[in-house]
Amino acid sequence: MEDKKTLLNLTWPIFLESVLFSLMGSADVLMLSGYSDHAVGAVGIVNQILFSFLVIARVITAGSGILCAQYIGANKEQKDIKSLIFTGIFVNGILGSCFSIFLVIGYPMLFQMMGIDPVMYEYARDYMVIIGGSLFVQFISMTVSSFLRSYGKTKETMLISVFANLCNIVLNYILIYGKLGFPSLGVAGAAIATAFCNLLGCVAFMLFLGKKIMPGFYKGTVWAENKAVLKVILQYGMPAAGEQFSYTMAKLCIMAIITRIGVAEVTAYSYLNTIVSFVYLFAMAVGQGSGILIGWKIGGKEREKAYRIGIFSTKISLIISMLITLGLFFLRRPMMGIFTKDREIIALGVMVLGSEFLLEAGRSVNLVLVNGLRAMGDVNFPLYIGLFSMWFFAVGFSFLLGIPLGMGLLGVWIALGLDEVFRAVGMAVRWRRNFQPMEETEEEQIGDGQPFMDV
Repeated sequence: MEDKKTLLNLTWPIFLESVLFSLMGSADVLMLSGYSDHAVGAVGIVNQILFSFLVIARVITAGSGILCAQYIGANKEQKDIKSLIFTGIFVNGILGSCFSIFLVIGYPMLFQMMGIDPVMYEYARDYMVIIGGSLFVQFISMTVSSFLRSYGKTKETMLISVFANLCNIVLNYILIYGKLGFPSLGVAGAAIATAFCNLLGCVAFMLFLGKKIMPGFYKGTVWAENKAVLKVILQYGMPAAGEQFSYTMAKLCIMAIITRIGVAEVTAYSYLNTIVSFVYLFAMAVGQGSGILIGWKIGGKEREKAYRIGIFSTKISLIISMLITLGLFFLRRPMMGIFTKDREIIALGVMVLGSEFLLEAGRSVNLVLVNGLRAMGDVNFPLYIGLFSMWFFAVGFSFLLGIPLGMGLLGVWIALGLDEVFRAVGMAVRWRRNFQPMEETEEEQIGDGQPFMDV
């Protein structure tokens, strides 16, 4: 009962933060939809590209977050945690800066690879230069917020994120449409508002970490210690980031497939991603909260409790996600009507959302168990199953169903659902198998048969 209460305390701020963040993100799309449907499609394509680079940050973020939770559960000394925090922030800051420079210089090549429609090119360019140029801020912010969550400070990260995103909505309104004496900047205005508010949130995260959690974390520690910590971070983080990177590359390929189906499909896809983001928010929050708690239990050598937390979280995630999806099914037409009046786009959205149950059933399980597996150190299996499933089902079937078989965007959505369900079955089997030794012997082994790394 105590663990369930702790899970609730960790999860609800993450969930509320995610809901508000998505509402604000939807406000971005809604504001731009009043400006131009093509602008929405262009921003959707750019965000897919940017996300592929943000996934690289997860090499450090995922690995350091797992280690931090385990360090806390094992009552590690402050100097060890300080070295972990300093290393994670420093390395991601350098990586982010390199990618920011690349995106500002190399966006024409990326746009050519994506096959962006000429009517969207100018919008996409403006958004990429501004948001891509400030990508390093998001790298640092992701890392710091991951450490704060590992300490259980989910309420504080929620409040900071909500404040930054409220500012984003206000600035979006002012800069997109030219209010309060400012010029109407359209997509460029949305990008400026987002970049500024990302910086605002990052500064707030850093100040909270430095004043309340780990004073003096920014002071360099002995390089030999940091180097050793970085090696372990990469050991944990690279498979996790590899799986995310593969997913993002697959999504980029799928976006390229959709651009070849039609412009209306590209715009509908952007709106659909905004709408369905609300469906999996609960599963995402439960996955992050349970991952933190499982990391604590694994660090404290309480494996049976970790197993039960994973099973309970998965059941709750699946049930709630299906109920939310049912509600979306009945409201799918008015939901699409909020974003656009284009009848072709609305018809596409209504048709696609009718198949949402398959996708969310798998995703609700994946979001929980993948966090649980990583928290216990089993970081390789999600990568292996993801590499196969994403490219065979998500990309392969998106092309097959979408173009040769003529199913268009609906075919793409079905392919995404097949990918999620296949991985969900694999994750569930892996989770149970990882804990079989716990039931049969006293040896403490994790999924790949290797002893758990001493933290």
